[in-house]
Amino acid sequence: MSTITPRPTLDPGWTPSVYGCNRKGDFWSWNFRTENDQRTVLGGPSQTTNCLPSAWDPSQAYAGTQCPTGYTSACLSTGSATQTTTVCCPTIYSFSCVENASKNPHGPWFPCISQYDTATKRRITVTDFAANTIDFTDVNQGTNLHLFAMGISHTSPTATDPADSDPTPSPSSTSEPNSSSSISAGAAAGIGVGSAAGVMIIALLGWFLLLRRKKAESNAPPVAEYPVQIGDGKDMTRNTQPQELYGDGARELPG
Repeated sequence: MSTITPRPTLDPGWTPSVYGCNRKGDFWSWNFRTENDQRTVLGGPSQTTNCLPSAWDPSQAYAGTQCPTGYTSACLSTGSATQTTTVCCPTIYSFSCVENASKNPHGPWFPCISQYDTATKRRITVTDFAANTIDFTDVNQGTNLHLFAMGISHTSPTATDPADSDPTPSPSSTSEPNSSSSISAGAAAGIGVGSAAGVMIIALLGWFLLLRRKKAESNAPPVAEYPVQIGDGKDMTRNTQPQELYGDGARELPG
């Protein structure tokens, strides 16, 4: 059964164990006697044990949430969907992150880079790792040259954007498709089309009945109207018929 070694945790309150770490002007030439593997570095080889946290590994990042005292965030990189790596560089100079530091031998050791703002002649300490010697030399540091520094990397969980999270399902989206209270999209569309067709049929039927009624009225025989008779100054009632006088009690009108 394999075991997983936990990543060391970076204590935000950590400080170098030796006084004078990362002090201004403490420039060293680290010469590994390999092509593209000689650079001017802030501090000497002893800082790997005296000026960095325990278990420091240039290829590994600590688990943490912020840079320790004396360091500041120089750059961020998202190593995975759940973790972000922060490179912390010394605050004594304005450092940024080296691009493609791993392409050079010992490049991961020195992820921090700064450019000289003025040209000057400076005495630096030279460490020759092949000969295992330490010496001093004067060099001309121009504005086209760089100073490197060891950095401290830590990883922290990547913040989740609320917009990327799944929204809480609404009651309508969680209802069963066969539930009596739910109607599928196809059924709803069918109901809409059927309702529209019904309205059209009713309208056509009403129009047909109206035309039929008008046609029947136009074919009906005309109604006879009796003229109004005008007598001695009085209007007679329409359709009035002469009445006969019956009975024995009839009287002759005077002649």
